[in-house]
Amino acid sequence: MTVRETIATMLSYLRVEQRAIPYAGGADYDDPLPDALAACNAALQQMAVLGPLCAAKQQRSAYFRAPSTVAVSGLTRGGKTATGSFPAWAAGCWVDLPGDPAMNRILSISGSTATLQFPHLSDSSSGTATVNVDTAELDADVITVLEPVRFRGSRRRLVAVGSRDELAQDCGGEARYFVESAVANGAVKLRLMISGYVSTDTVLEFQARTALGELTRVDVYNDDEDHTDPGVALPVPANFVESIFLPLALDAFFAKPSVTNYDISSLRNQDAPALIKQQAQAALLLLQNMRPQGRKPVGVWPAWSSGRY
Repeated sequence: MTVRETIATMLSYLRVEQRAIPYAGGADYDDPLPDALAACNAALQQMAVLGPLCAAKQQRSAYFRAPSTVAVSGLTRGGKTATGSFPAWAAGCWVDLPGDPAMNRILSISGSTATLQFPHLSDSSSGTATVNVDTAELDADVITVLEPVRFRGSRRRLVAVGSRDELAQDCGGEARYFVESAVANGAVKLRLMISGYVSTDTVLEFQARTALGELTRVDVYNDDEDHTDPGVALPVPANFVESIFLPLALDAFFAKPSVTNYDISSLRNQDAPALIKQQAQAALLLLQNMRPQGRKPVGVWPAWSSGRY
């Protein structure tokens, strides 16, 4: 099923004035496409978070670079910023600033300015800083990091811990990791942190529960003269579309405020909202119970060894 066909199915609940793709305009009705896309993306997010792991699991990796030097300036004693050509991947990493007796940490980078976690403890205002990489920012669609987390091409695994404090504790050289959620430049980032920075370029491999994508207008129609269907497939298994995805998307669509004109008078069937709500609840229950890789309530047991079985 294409994204265009999905949107058309959702808009078929509306009166004819609002069902055109692309929307023809009119003073009495709003274009329903933005809200329909938002509802589809909400349903995709529900399926990615609550659905069976096999439907949203992908192989991923994190790249930890060798220590790198950066010329810095603008440092002041007690200040929490540094100016320099910091690479984007340095956000979240340790940084050894000129004159400071202890390493600092870069919280975020905006342009040429790095925001630091700790005040700078030195009168040195410029010099050469060393970025020591113990943190790697994960792909934006990663929801949850799954075990095993290990060094690429090796069976050596890292042990998960629950906080930065545990990560910093001495555990006899055991490699550990922690997934941190951080706000940087107004956006939430997931960062994979390891115990101790690397001395050479290092790659960790792992599996992750990931988002199922984000739908936009260009997935619904092309900007050619005929506004044709680009044929983008819905990122949902075919047997989940009617049973799970559409009920969840329709429920989110018709939960929009009435100021967008999706009130009762806009529906071809005024009894539809109640039925949609019931279908969405059943779809959500079905979604939460789909655990093909999990522990089953029943099992097959070996036969009794008395010879009678």
